[in-house]
Amino acid sequence: MWQDPDRVPLWRNFSFTLMWVSTAASGFGDRVMMLAALTLMGAAGADAESTSINAATQFAFFFAYFIFSLPGGWLADHLPRKWLMLTYDEARAATLLVAITLVPTTIVALGPESADWTMLDILTRYWQVLAVLFVVGTFAACFNPARTSVVPQVVPPSQLQAGNAILISISVVANMVGLVVASYIMQPDDASTIKNGLILAVILFAISGTFFAFMRVREPVRTSRKEAKLHPERKRTFKQALRYILDHKRVIQLTLLHGLTWGAAMIVYSAPFAVWKVNFGITDETELLRNYAWLSAMLGLGMLAGAAVVAWIGTRKEATLPMMVALVFAGLSVTLLAIVKIEWLVYVLSFAIGLFGNVTIIGVITLLQSITPNYIRGRVIGLDALATTIVSLCVLASVTFMPNADYNILWVLDVVGPVMMLVGALQLYRFLTTGPMPNRMANLFWKLERWFCMVWHRLEWHGRHHIPHTGPVVIASNHTTALDPFLIQAASPRMVRWLMLTSYRFKLLNPLWNAIDPICLPHRVGDGKAEDGTAQVRQIVKELKKGDVVGIFPEGHLQYDDRVLKPFEPGAAVCARLGGAVIVPCWISGTPLSKKMWVHWFKPTRSRVRFGEPMVVDRKANPEALTAELRERMLELEAEQQQDDAKWSRRHRENHGPEEAAPAS
Repeated sequence: MWQDPDRVPLWRNFSFTLMWVSTAASGFGDRVMMLAALTLMGAAGADAESTSINAATQFAFFFAYFIFSLPGGWLADHLPRKWLMLTYDEARAATLLVAITLVPTTIVALGPESADWTMLDILTRYWQVLAVLFVVGTFAACFNPARTSVVPQVVPPSQLQAGNAILISISVVANMVGLVVASYIMQPDDASTIKNGLILAVILFAISGTFFAFMRVREPVRTSRKEAKLHPERKRTFKQALRYILDHKRVIQLTLLHGLTWGAAMIVYSAPFAVWKVNFGITDETELLRNYAWLSAMLGLGMLAGAAVVAWIGTRKEATLPMMVALVFAGLSVTLLAIVKIEWLVYVLSFAIGLFGNVTIIGVITLLQSITPNYIRGRVIGLDALATTIVSLCVLASVTFMPNADYNILWVLDVVGPVMMLVGALQLYRFLTTGPMPNRMANLFWKLERWFCMVWHRLEWHGRHHIPHTGPVVIASNHTTALDPFLIQAASPRMVRWLMLTSYRFKLLNPLWNAIDPICLPHRVGDGKAEDGTAQVRQIVKELKKGDVVGIFPEGHLQYDDRVLKPFEPGAAVCARLGGAVIVPCWISGTPLSKKMWVHWFKPTRSRVRFGEPMVVDRKANPEALTAELRERMLELEAEQQQDDAKWSRRHRENHGPEEAAPAS
């Protein structure tokens, strides 16, 4: 039976557990297989073009993606995805089982004559190794669209980014461990050790496929023939998928970014041999092979850290900000990797490339899954995989036949790194300075404080659609902490003008004040309080008549000692009546109870903002009656929030027992 996924943590999601265990097994098997191919082709030889051979093995594997990504996506939309994944993994195991019989009984090292060989000569000699990689890559190419498409059927939207991060983390860890373990199992001059490594890979692929049989997948409601006639746009064709992509600019941008990231990744994957041979002068085959494995492992460890960062961030809504920042730092790390000659710094930079690169990759995948409907998701993922594969193959082909690749690949890194930094910086600037706010600086502050509220304070909102898109609005809220205006603004699609005393308008923060344009009220000399009378009301009404949104706290002060709604002042009702504005009641909960301002800001919380239906204000209405009605509506919002908390607590108790049933606060 399908459990309510929003109430089941990922570590208790049985199907997701099977998924990451299978991912670990197949990832381990992939690395063992790839290192066996490199060993058989003599990539660790002192006179070998190690970078070109490494790129050639990657090319043979990923060329299958170019051919089979689209068919794999089509199959993922037409057949049960878990059974497809089982079939593909078992087929990989069978392919490697056959490949074991092709491993020679003795390894013959490349002789001195190989120094005059072209790369084509080497590829011709080892065509069987490349053919096996292509066949295994074929099943992997079909497997990936199915796995990426099935994740939202196993993991709920609220856990999707964390789920992707965990899956990629497990895959990276398995790849990292598999590569290091394989470097100690397999010896360049001992064929039996290579066979032992491949037998291990066969077992792992067989285990991975078997686990998918027990996975429970939430199947979508199938479209009936009648519905298909009513909705011809949902026909399962690649033409329709391509049209969907072309009609959605965001999907195109994500696909291009994915292609850039993977193209850079292919260059970095090809470079470890060059780093050790050129910058450090290592020529011993065993030492070179192990240094290659450890550098790749550090890259994987960085990817694991990047996945952990993404899982901690949690929110999908603001994924673009960390994606672009990560792309800038990944580019910087790639640039430095090619020139540094300090061993420990090489490992640090490799770790940084993995960390920042994986933040970008997970963000792209999560956004693609989130904005693409299930009925077409497999083909969209397949087209995305095709695009990234084309970029990757072009890169790998260029590296494979690059003259003096061990040296020239380092120059390529010094070009790719700055390109990544430039793209990341431009997209970051565009993202931060565009949006619903009236000017660039306001959008910048809104995006930053929104990210802070959603990540650090785990902000959730309900009823945002109650805020009118146009016209004057008064948002009236309870006042719990100094963070309240920022929580409401983060949840609001329109800029909210807040009231503040002129004494708090510090010149140091003038860029902020100019951006958010607060309504500054004069204060009485000596007590730091706003002046009484109609002057401040007149000023607020003036702003409302411009069609602005004004935020007011009717309580007049913070709830320092408890969370009990205090008596209201009539200012909100009076201003709304005179300014022709509607009043949107708002309730804030989950914020910390403290008199210390720094606690309000920096203590992690699970804050919630709930907007109620707007109150249409009659100009002849009595302000006291309006204030009383507003207070009642806010108490109703509090009751609704408490009901939601009670439902959460009850369901959580059903799943985890009474000791874990306390609602988040």
